[in-house]
Amino acid sequence: MALSTYSELLSTVENYLNRNDLTEIIPTFITLTENRLNRELRVRANMVRAITTTTAGQAFYDFPSDMIELRNITYNSGSQSFALSYLSPESVSREYGSITSGRPRAYTSLGTDLKLTPAPDAAYSININYYSQLRSLSDSVTTNDVLKQYPSLYLFGACLEGAIYLNDTEQTNRFGSVFQKALDDVQRAEEAARYSGTVMTTSIQGDPGAMIRRGAH
Repeated sequence: MALSTYSELLSTVENYLNRNDLTEIIPTFITLTENRLNRELRVRANMVRAITTTTAGQAFYDFPSDMIELRNITYNSGSQSFALSYLSPESVSREYGSITSGRPRAYTSLGTDLKLTPAPDAAYSININYYSQLRSLSDSVTTNDVLKQYPSLYLFGACLEGAIYLNDTEQTNRFGSVFQKALDDVQRAEEAARYSGTVMTTSIQGDPGAMIRRGAH
């Protein structure tokens, strides 16, 4: 079963819920699933690198607007790459308060601002490696990397939201269970891939939803 585009997801969710009267609300189920995945999913498919160039004497920079969790920060100087250490704002003041500028060695976060310390004394290329919000699916954004690699997360997540909407306790429990298993499987595979260098993808084979569909209405 093909499940890699928004339109395919819409029709598959309708089939799995076995309802033809939810067409207008299924996009909301998908949006709620994306909100859930933004909270719970941390995989390479939504990891992004933003690159910014520092200005001498400037310590504060904006975090990317779509960042949901920071992974790490590195910077390049010539042919070498250096990782910056994270320090709390209090530790930054304590350890670097007397150093006005120099090669950045650490960073801290103050709200939506990134503070480099010491303040850069020259132009450095800073790499902000982070987990980004999902590219929300729509008629104009027909797919994203998470849907392509892990379609079961979108499918079972949207069906779970549908079951909650329908106030169906049995189906909520069933779809909640299969969604959580799919999420756990992906997270374990990602953890293993960090060491093996391989990437696992999931696909929907046959009709696994036959055991977890709502009854016909």
